Amino acid sequence: MKTALLALVCLSLIFATASAQGIVVPGDADGDMIVSDEELRLAEQSYSEGKTTSDELEEIRHIHDDYPKTIVDSADQEVTIYKPLKRVVIAYWIDAATTLQALNAEDIVIGVTQVIANDKQLFPELSTLPVVGDRPRVDRLDYEAILELEPDVIITGGAASTYDEIQRKVQSMNPNVAVLRFDYCVPSSYLEEVNKTGYLLDRNDEAKELIDFIDDHLTQIEETVRKIPSDERAQVYVEVMADYTTGGKGTACDEFIETAGGDNVFGDITADSVVDKLVVDPEEVIKRNPDIVICQLGSAYSGKKSYECDDTSAFREKREEILNRSGFEYITAIKNGDVYIFDSNILLQANYFVGIAYYAKCFYPDYFQDLDPKAIHQEYLSKFLGIDYELNKHGVFVYHPEHYPDGR
Repeated sequence: MKTALLALVCLSLIFATASAQGIVVPGDADGDMIVSDEELRLAEQSYSEGKTTSDELEEIRHIHDDYPKTIVDSADQEVTIYKPLKRVVIAYWIDAATTLQALNAEDIVIGVTQVIANDKQLFPELSTLPVVGDRPRVDRLDYEAILELEPDVIITGGAASTYDEIQRKVQSMNPNVAVLRFDYCVPSSYLEEVNKTGYLLDRNDEAKELIDFIDDHLTQIEETVRKIPSDERAQVYVEVMADYTTGGKGTACDEFIETAGGDNVFGDITADSVVDKLVVDPEEVIKRNPDIVICQLGSAYSGKKSYECDDTSAFREKREEILNRSGFEYITAIKNGDVYIFDSNILLQANYFVGIAYYAKCFYPDYFQDLDPKAIHQEYLSKFLGIDYELNKHGVFVYHPEHYPDGR
């Protein structure tokens, strides 16, 4: 009698029971956020009696078979998800939006920052969603707007302190909302982040396809780089977003150079984090005498977003300014004209592998005659992001008057 009564109670609570943490898991009758074998049996019984739909039963089976799911994110925190994620807010830069779009997960995103909403070319669907703040800064997000959307999870950035503050603010207002923190732009961690994101979002196949695509191209570059004698390695100086600002050892800037086979002329200076930047003396740049000079410009310089800009004039002007800097005429790169201007977004976002391909081609045109960065870029845009954009007609991503006169 007691067993029958328990079964009846459990059956009536299959879709209504909330755990002590306040998270409702379909099929979880006892509030432990796990669908046990017995609870699955009860759900099947409910279905046979016409009280549970086939879609509801399928979801309960999925939760029973695959949940909970636990990962360690890029903030080194353990995140556990107890049921399929259906409502995701992106409180981050476009890197997260690009990644979720590449995983075909736009349908579960319910809110974005203004920087994502502004980019209608890259995000035709995500740009139409409710905006939860203009950018991922603790004082620039609308937390009430975020929580009114009733998200299952909020995605924001990795280890930087500003994201610590965002997480604290969100979970102080609603501790039931999971906060998932990934950078989505650091080469050394990106593929692992894609794998974990695909796992949590039930997009394992899509994640594998994206990972294989990126890994295959980078592996081909690395295999060629290994054939280049050490005494032929290009000595590279990169300016990131501002004059005489570069990246030391351990930064993403340093990793881009090394992956493409170059030697960072400021790679002997250790940074505290992957995003740290070094402001260097012009005389020190001259002294270190790079073979290649690269300047990464932000969209603010050209006045347009990457995929909306077809005019190379801002890139040409910057290149001329660098060529004519006082004392730079003694630098090998200046003498040989090996000065390239890049759109920073081709390196500092989730499409960084395209920028690395361009780097390799700039460093070693003879070794990489068959490498076609534009083709890699086009396949990524068409196949993974699913947008209608022709690189033969549009975009300015890298400029050199001889090698890339059209900017791509």
